[in-house]
Amino acid sequence: MAIKQALIVDDSKSARLVLKRMLKELALNVDTVESAIDALDYLENHQPDVIFMDHMMPGMDGFEAIKHIKTNPDTAVIPIMMYTSRGLDVYLSQARALGAVGIIPKTISPVGLKESLFKLGLIDDRRVESTLIVDEPVTSKADKQKIKEHIVTQYSDHDTFIDELQRLMDDQTVELHKSMWLGVESVSHEIFNRLNSERENQLADAQLASQAKNINYWPLYILSALLLLSIIFNFRLLSDNTHLEKILIATNIKQTFIAEERSAEENLPVRPGPLEKLPDSKKASMEFVTWANSMFLEYPFDELALNDKRLPYIEALVNKALEAEYSGNIILQTHVGRFCMSRDATGDYKLADDNLPITQCEYIGNNFQPNDAPSAHQSLSFANHLSEINSLNEKSVSVEVANVPRTLEISKYPEIIPQTRAEQWNFAAKRNNRITVKLEPAPTEPLLNAQ
Repeated sequence: MAIKQALIVDDSKSARLVLKRMLKELALNVDTVESAIDALDYLENHQPDVIFMDHMMPGMDGFEAIKHIKTNPDTAVIPIMMYTSRGLDVYLSQARALGAVGIIPKTISPVGLKESLFKLGLIDDRRVESTLIVDEPVTSKADKQKIKEHIVTQYSDHDTFIDELQRLMDDQTVELHKSMWLGVESVSHEIFNRLNSERENQLADAQLASQAKNINYWPLYILSALLLLSIIFNFRLLSDNTHLEKILIATNIKQTFIAEERSAEENLPVRPGPLEKLPDSKKASMEFVTWANSMFLEYPFDELALNDKRLPYIEALVNKALEAEYSGNIILQTHVGRFCMSRDATGDYKLADDNLPITQCEYIGNNFQPNDAPSAHQSLSFANHLSEINSLNEKSVSVEVANVPRTLEISKYPEIIPQTRAEQWNFAAKRNNRITVKLEPAPTEPLLNAQ
């Protein structure tokens, strides 16, 4: 088996030295760098057979370095072992998700390291074990004498050995202290954020309780009455054509009655009202204009405004226009809401939690419809179907798509302050995420244009 090349990436000099010695004992060529940035520079001109990556390093950490290596086609196939002093269970799943083949602790024994390299196919298990075999006890005096002679030969200068050992211990102590303080800092940040969140909730509850004590119920009664009137009004506005026709007939009768009274007083002949002069087809067209101008559709944040789900509504709108003998353009106006969003574990955007402050949203907008171009708001199948509708209507009714700029808000967004929650913001965004209808009657329809 050819000699393999290993790369060690660690900001600890002692950790690099210890691992390098063990790898050399296994007949591997070893290069070392002290940062993730240096490792990326190294990989531009070298192709090692395995990389040992530390987790916690200044600047770019080990996980971020793995992402860069795995996204580069030239280095994506290089196996990466995480070489860390932290607990294995905490990082194992995350490291493997990023592309690491495994994790080894900085306290790994030579035998454990040998087993890991053998599983990766980087060493031959039948090679001469050399000094890595530590399980065989030394019993004979001759063996002990050979070991003593080897130690005396390797470290002839006792003071130099002591200094080197002391330096290695100091480096390891610094490494352990750094790991300990990183853990303490992480836990302290988590506790602080949790206490701060609880304190904000307590203050909000206290403010609500204080307001509840001083509440005046008369405004609530008035608000409830206005809300009830609004519901009744909207229900009447969205009722069927029969109800609308009754209103128009009643209005026409009243206008005629008033005209008769005035004519009697002035001894003038009675003139018919404007609606009486209209044929039934024109009345139906005016009723259609009134109905269409009040029509709107809300749609989910994770869908295009105009897709296959909205086709039945658009077809019903066109059929109603044809039945009313309406002539002109029907413009579908798309409005896009700006939602408070955060990323899930896979990196995709989702609606943020309701209690998240608006200032902590990762993204405010609509990633499904990032711009206001009309073509970006409709699916290909919808556009094709729309083209078929326009070609089959003999040009008496045409359907177009236009966008309304996001700055023109149907529902006003709350102020962007820490006290504003994602639930309040996204409620306004859902109201703004809708489709409205605008009519442009033909020039031959002056009454409809006036309407």
